[in-house]
Amino acid sequence: MQLHTSIRLRALLASGLAFMLGTFIPLASATEAAAKHTPLPLDAFYKDALIEDIELSPDGTHLLALKNIDGNTVIMVIELATDKTFYPVKTDNKQFKFNWVTWANNDRLLMSLRFDSRMTNGVKYMQTRLLATDAKQPSKMITLVKPDDDADGWISQYQDNIISMTPDDPDHVLISVDREVPQHQTVYQANVNTGKLKRVKKHSATVRSWYADRAGNVRVGEHYDDKKRKVTYKVLDPNSNEWVVGWEYIVFDEPDINIAGFGHNPNELFIFADHEGRQALFKADLSKPGFPKELILSDPNYDVSGRLIYSAAHKEVVGIYYNDGSSKSIFWNKEFKAFQGGLDKAMPDTTNYIASMSADARKYILYTSNSTNPGTYFYGDRDTKTLTHLASAYPQLTEDVLIAKESRHFKARDGLELEGFLSLPKNFANKPTAAIILPHGGPMSEDGKSFDMFSTFMANRGYVVFQPNFRGSSGYGHDFMMQAVGGYGLEMQDDLEDSVKYLVDQKIADPKRVCIVGASYGGYAALMGVAKTPDLFQCAVSFAGMSDLIKMSNNFRYFTNKNTARKQFGEDRGQLKETSPVRLVERIKAPVLLIHGKDDSIVPVDQSRVMASALKGEGKVYEYIELEDGTHYLDYLPDRKQTFEAIDKFLNKYLPL
Repeated sequence: MQLHTSIRLRALLASGLAFMLGTFIPLASATEAAAKHTPLPLDAFYKDALIEDIELSPDGTHLLALKNIDGNTVIMVIELATDKTFYPVKTDNKQFKFNWVTWANNDRLLMSLRFDSRMTNGVKYMQTRLLATDAKQPSKMITLVKPDDDADGWISQYQDNIISMTPDDPDHVLISVDREVPQHQTVYQANVNTGKLKRVKKHSATVRSWYADRAGNVRVGEHYDDKKRKVTYKVLDPNSNEWVVGWEYIVFDEPDINIAGFGHNPNELFIFADHEGRQALFKADLSKPGFPKELILSDPNYDVSGRLIYSAAHKEVVGIYYNDGSSKSIFWNKEFKAFQGGLDKAMPDTTNYIASMSADARKYILYTSNSTNPGTYFYGDRDTKTLTHLASAYPQLTEDVLIAKESRHFKARDGLELEGFLSLPKNFANKPTAAIILPHGGPMSEDGKSFDMFSTFMANRGYVVFQPNFRGSSGYGHDFMMQAVGGYGLEMQDDLEDSVKYLVDQKIADPKRVCIVGASYGGYAALMGVAKTPDLFQCAVSFAGMSDLIKMSNNFRYFTNKNTARKQFGEDRGQLKETSPVRLVERIKAPVLLIHGKDDSIVPVDQSRVMASALKGEGKVYEYIELEDGTHYLDYLPDRKQTFEAIDKFLNKYLPL
């Protein structure tokens, strides 16, 4: 396989695409040009990726991408043969944010937008909208889910649940949405050109979502009973034409079962389910009694998760976009398995992810990354066996300045083995130094070896950064993850303390210079860290962190899954009080930085306001920054700038190198 920049694309990059993607630097030159370890300017970390989500049109003639310019995000479509570039839509990421953009067909685009709203009682919540527009010429934007005149003013909160792209009918998609009755999903066929809706499956009392096969036939209904925390999948049996129970489980009590999607054969359904203590991918045969499952992909150590890869040319599922802490594509189809093997041989030092393919599977977009490569896009041609560099997501962040994460295993005090990911700064001199514990959010999520901006920023500043996957993290099986249920502030918090002990024992961290930093649940863990173990951490940074678990639990009454949410937090109110940092403020000795978005719809801003008030009342050292239009996800560039500047200043002051 030849890796080069073709003459045609070089000209394309030099004109319209070069302007939008930034200055083109060949891979070898990028390495040579990178400076030796010198802390980068802050804007290298808080700016958006230069380019995101490049996708080929089905016929392989056009590129679709999201381009970020000075805080704005534009949709960009480029004709490969002529360099003609078109920008259908843009946003400042303040009024709304693009969730995703994709090709509906060769001429039309579909996009999901998200934005925050406020209920009359002041509770914030997120909404989504699904729109369509022309990909190659100016046209009117069409909202695909319009309010139902008979729904008594009800407007669906989430409108972007496409359950089938119907590849044999490129003018239509199937949408599952509660348009007619709140919380009751109806399936519509939506015309992507006109916006006309046709109901194809009426809502059912307890169906949370419907699933359709590739031909657009509704075959599975997901039922949810919040009182019992029970999920039931009912399948339309092709033999009896009756809806029968296929699978069911009790949330938290039993391993989850999730629908991955249908194969080309409408009786082939791919599902994620438990296999020997880890989540695995199976293929179920809906044509046979009991819907027997065949194991497709498993891992003895980690859960298997991701998204199916379809090949229109082969009319089958050929693999999976596999998420194991980094994005990669895994194939079981022989042709594509060999194809992936060739890519991995040509580029052995990166995780190579086939992000998009043309319908004939001859043209493709390759996305490569690792902990020292935050993302590079290539255009591939299987017929000419060439790869052409398109763009780097973060041109300033090259392998010369980034840190390769190391997987480290350590034992908690009760003997449980845990995994964490260590970033040693370029100037690490093999002696104990200032360190940061960086717990992830969720808490049922995970960290891995892949690039992330916060650990990169802190390691670039010269800090040792450790990201422990404490008990309750995802990726290690159902039993491990369920330790987060009712476990806030308990053993999962002890794991963070034990991670410090590990770094100290390994002579990596100076025990007198350790700070804890986190966002969302990680922000809670940071506050709990300085409250529960006041002599362990020298400072704490909490972005959008919880401080009062009782108040958070009280908010769950507004949720449709309130019983499940309460179960996850824990229903022992005495324990919730004892593990709420705001009620332990008198124990805190270390300086605390609180940052919270005023428009956060996940963790209400009051969680940081009451913490700031309590810290002030006890005369503690703290700083509180409230982002006027800030969300839970730091969507808005000025908010990210302010956040990174505040963290940088705070760490310089309280965790000197």
